[in-house]
Amino acid sequence: MATLESLATLLEHSLAPQHARTAETQLRTHETEAGFPVTLLHVISSTNLSLPIRLAAAVFFKNLVRRRWVNEDGQHLFAPEDVTYVKGEIVNVMIKLPNTLQTQLGESISIIAESDFPHNWEGLIDELVAKFSPTDFVANKAICVVAHSIFKKWRPLFRSDELFLEIKHVLDKFSQPFLQLLIKVDEEIDRSIASNDSASLNLYLENLLVLIQIYYDLNCQDIPEFFEDNMNAGMALMHKYLVLETSLVGDADDDEDVDLLIKIKTAIIELVSLYISRYADVFESLIENFITTIWKLINTYVTKQSKFDLLVVKSLAFLTSVTKMVQYQGLFNNEPAIKEIIEKIILPNIYFREVDEEMFEDEPIQYVRSDLEGSDFDTRRKSATDFLRELKEVNSELVTKTVMEYVTGFLNNSGAGDWKNKDIAIYLFSSLAAKGSVTGVGVTSTNVLVDVVKFFAENVANDLMNTTIHPILKTDAIKYIFTFRNQLTKQQLIETFPMLFSHLQDKNPVVYTYTAITIEKLLSMTNFNDTTHSPVFSKQDIQPFSTDLLTHLFQLILQHQAPEKLSENEFLIKCIMKVLHNSEDCIDSNFRMTLIDQLLKILQIISRNPSNPKFSHYIFESLGLLIKYSNNTSNQEIEMILPPLLSILGDDVQEFVPYTFQILAFLLEVYPDSQPLPDSYKQLIKPLLAPAVWEFRGNVPGISRLLIAILKQDPSTFSSSEQSLTPLLGVFQKLIASKANDSYGFELLESILLNIPLNVLQNYIKQIAVLLLTRLKTSRTEKYVKRFVVFIFSLSCIPLNDDLKSKTHGFIDADFAVNFIDSVQPGVFQQIFNSFILPTSGAYANLQDKKIATLGLSEIINSTHFTQGNYTSLTVSTIEKLLNNVQGLGGLAKSSSVAATAAAVGGTVSGQQAVAINELDLESSAFGSQFSKIVSIQQGAFDPIPSIRSNDQAAIKNAVVMNLKKLQTTGIFAQLDQTSQHSLKSLGF
Repeated sequence: MATLESLATLLEHSLAPQHARTAETQLRTHETEAGFPVTLLHVISSTNLSLPIRLAAAVFFKNLVRRRWVNEDGQHLFAPEDVTYVKGEIVNVMIKLPNTLQTQLGESISIIAESDFPHNWEGLIDELVAKFSPTDFVANKAICVVAHSIFKKWRPLFRSDELFLEIKHVLDKFSQPFLQLLIKVDEEIDRSIASNDSASLNLYLENLLVLIQIYYDLNCQDIPEFFEDNMNAGMALMHKYLVLETSLVGDADDDEDVDLLIKIKTAIIELVSLYISRYADVFESLIENFITTIWKLINTYVTKQSKFDLLVVKSLAFLTSVTKMVQYQGLFNNEPAIKEIIEKIILPNIYFREVDEEMFEDEPIQYVRSDLEGSDFDTRRKSATDFLRELKEVNSELVTKTVMEYVTGFLNNSGAGDWKNKDIAIYLFSSLAAKGSVTGVGVTSTNVLVDVVKFFAENVANDLMNTTIHPILKTDAIKYIFTFRNQLTKQQLIETFPMLFSHLQDKNPVVYTYTAITIEKLLSMTNFNDTTHSPVFSKQDIQPFSTDLLTHLFQLILQHQAPEKLSENEFLIKCIMKVLHNSEDCIDSNFRMTLIDQLLKILQIISRNPSNPKFSHYIFESLGLLIKYSNNTSNQEIEMILPPLLSILGDDVQEFVPYTFQILAFLLEVYPDSQPLPDSYKQLIKPLLAPAVWEFRGNVPGISRLLIAILKQDPSTFSSSEQSLTPLLGVFQKLIASKANDSYGFELLESILLNIPLNVLQNYIKQIAVLLLTRLKTSRTEKYVKRFVVFIFSLSCIPLNDDLKSKTHGFIDADFAVNFIDSVQPGVFQQIFNSFILPTSGAYANLQDKKIATLGLSEIINSTHFTQGNYTSLTVSTIEKLLNNVQGLGGLAKSSSVAATAAAVGGTVSGQQAVAINELDLESSAFGSQFSKIVSIQQGAFDPIPSIRSNDQAAIKNAVVMNLKKLQTTGIFAQLDQTSQHSLKSLGF
């Protein structure tokens, strides 16, 4: 068992790069020990240890809590006494820590609260409130940080009764102490300013900043009655600090350091923007005062200093919100006002500053991320653009006329070497021309008062061909195509391709990165007028230049060999992924092998230090595409791809392991059935069945898929002996017991039943059924019930698939499904059927599930159990339910979108993957424990009858009619109710 001293030693070793991985591994071996989280908390709180060791402990504790506080079913994984101790002491520990440690422990509390608060941590708010002090504002700030870390999770959530009950629980206990503390902090700030006490003032302002953030948290979903009653007092205080200026805070000459007062003003504007957008009816009397103040603020901080950027961004967002309100649009609906706005707000905030130039040169990828339309980064330029576009909605003709005068003026003054005037002109025009914001599919409509194609021809096109102009103008020209690609014809875009390709050879990272982004977006374009949303550019369109394009893109990536630098630019690899996707099978086989080799080389380099999740994901997507469109997966490809992937598994590069399992599975899925299972896969089987590999939740989908692929390729691997089958069934047992992973358990069970001879499985059938019914009885969820019922119906449908019927030697059918359930206890099927199977059969929205349920039910009524066995009494009610479900099939054929069609056939058609690849845009900025699916090689759910398309209403009905006809001579139809009789007639009976 780990002691405080031994843990401290391991944590110290984890700080040294040469010992970090070993120390981390040793630390994780202690995670399941009773008392481990408590000892770790003692390390964090120990003042006898150095700050770096305590910080390492705090980070490890946070990650430990994220991994192991609860499992996917919400159950605590630590010993009950450890859970109780941690929740009882963590707040006490945190409020005594230095700021750097407080941040980490605050995040830990937030993670714990995510699962436990409020139901399993009811006393948390009482504890926080009780610790507020009239004198100790260091502790007060820490308590508020904890509160904010818990409450801020409400901001993005959808409204629900459960959410509002949680907020009410907090408001009842927290609102009054919160307001009292806010008033007290305000008094202390006044006192500190009066006494010229800078140190105290900064402490109180730190408290005020967190309190304003909490103010937003508590109001983010709806304005509580308490805050509405105290709105005048609360907002008067907000306005006070919006206009406060003092030399005691910050350094006026520092261009970059965002001081506390700037942060406070920014947070206040964010809060006021919430009120004006959500609660304008109760806030109306105070709005004008804030409009005047924030207008002055923008003019005050229009300075080029970057430290005011976020404040200006939030201020512009506020004015944009005001512009949407009809009662205030008169302020902006006249020429003098528009000119003043353009000259004093728009132009100063879109001007290319020296700090922007420095970022362009020194941090090019960061520049692209912040500049890219539709990104999460807020910039002055984008915020000024949003404001201008909203002004245009108030009076399009006036704004267009006025802005175009400025555009013309800047173009006329953009002589040789004066690139900034032309940059402003292009940016202004683009902002004016685009109607609405630029989304992931580009501008979908434009301002009818301007001509974007004409402007391109007269002012932009030449810059695409001019290699001597400033790189920012090159970027502007490329961005223009990116922005208005939907307004240009396919032929015009094809003519720009050679010019774009030449910019991939530009030395400036921003230029070639924007080029890659634009090419990727062009290749992602779809025909909106085409109901299948087919790509604008086919594989034949890009075949002539795909080799050169891919060669240049790989050269740009591989020019760096340091892992962090190589993987910095995810836009390059995303463009590669898109080219491969559109090229499909048009890439020469030798070049394909070269590309696979280069991807594996990149993978090998970045595996030493995975730092960019998006880049890593696109690498695996690209590898999947190269395998997918190979004409025939060969031993040569497997021999090339397997060693690097196995190396990732051997080195436990956890960020890549879930991807690796998917690639390994897919390689085997497309491997010729006639070939024996490669030895490399045989060697993987034992490690795959070990319990440890299933502990990491991100591994589960990939390993399940790999096991199923091995089962299909060589069932004898598992069926040769009890020693090989038992561990596989143990995996199924673990999966089916998990609320998060039970669907993978069903997938594995289906594969087991379809691939392992029934005589080998015979001794296990009852035990398998017991596991399924136990879960159904003790901890069922709606998802589990639906999946269980589809599983039973899938077994019943096997006879409709000649290949599966042959493969299972005809043993699996509706009778088998009934016998399977009754193996637990004779007669239990009737109870399960009436309670779950029959009611659920008509509850599916997914087209494939609906098809399987309909056809499965039609097979069950023809089973010997229903026609002449113990369950003949169920036949009438089953036929009536079947006929009712068939009537509910109406409209299946109406859905014509690619996504719907793909879902209808189990997601196996390429159209779904085309849409998914086009929309693939990863939002996560860090690796996590969640599974990341490789879209290019995803599989649809198991479909026992793929010959009948799930959206083919007529074919499904025909199959049902064929089964019903088998019962026509039995006289059973005469016992049906009138509604069912009518349904039978509509089916031709």
